[in-house]
Amino acid sequence: MDRQSTTSLTLAQCVADIDRALASGDTAQAVSLAQDGLDAGYSHPLLFHLCAIRLMQNREPEVARTLLERALRLAPRSPELLTEMAGCLNALGDYAGAQRCAADAIALAPGLAIAWYQKGYAHQMSTELDAAKDCFLEAVRLDPRAADAFARLAHIAAGQGHYDEAKSHAAKALVLEPRNGAAMLANAAADIAEERLSAAQSQLDIVLSDPQALPPVRAVAAAQAGDICDAQGRVDEAFDAYRQAGETWRTYYEPHVRGAKPESALALVARLSSSLEALPAGQWR
Repeated sequence: MDRQSTTSLTLAQCVADIDRALASGDTAQAVSLAQDGLDAGYSHPLLFHLCAIRLMQNREPEVARTLLERALRLAPRSPELLTEMAGCLNALGDYAGAQRCAADAIALAPGLAIAWYQKGYAHQMSTELDAAKDCFLEAVRLDPRAADAFARLAHIAAGQGHYDEAKSHAAKALVLEPRNGAAMLANAAADIAEERLSAAQSQLDIVLSDPQALPPVRAVAAAQAGDICDAQGRVDEAFDAYRQAGETWRTYYEPHVRGAKPESALALVARLSSSLEALPAGQWR
């Protein structure tokens, strides 16, 4: 269906077409239809939600938040929308807001694993690690295929020096998602701490060669590679790795700081600093 023909459809027909696309597993078509519906002037939570998901995938959380706000005005008690908003706020660094939205979603739908994950992420980034762990454990209980939740449990365990636990959670994540960068970094952190430097380097090589690895993951992998070089007495190489890690962090976060009001920029830097200080060298965002 092309965009021009969509404008001749009623809202009910547009939503029905989207439902059929989703039922058949054609998410791309569903998102395209949703955008067509918005372009035609329709206002419906499903249209806003699907377009917000695409914006999040394109790493445009600020625009996605605007659409989700409009969706929530129409459907304020939708646990799915509240969870999506929690994820959006996490991406924007508003961890207190993300916790509130995720908690509201959980109150409405306690069995929604992704809501527990988003709440756990917000707690972890606020360095509330006990609360984060509880949320991630509930997420994997509800959805044993939640690879990212296992990976984050691995990071918390590694950060607390519980390396066997970290390895166990990372292994579960990697069975589900063999190239999960977060799980590999948790493994590497445990290996570095236990002086298995060759094993750690093999994990980092995979992460650093992955073109899909997100900047925070690449930054931490570079920092961990620096730790390995330092442990081996390769000082110049360690310095280069740390410099690369710092440049990756700067490039990733600078646009957020530049686009924020002064007080918001300071809050972002404070949150980033506190979350990094709570983790050992090599932990990711």
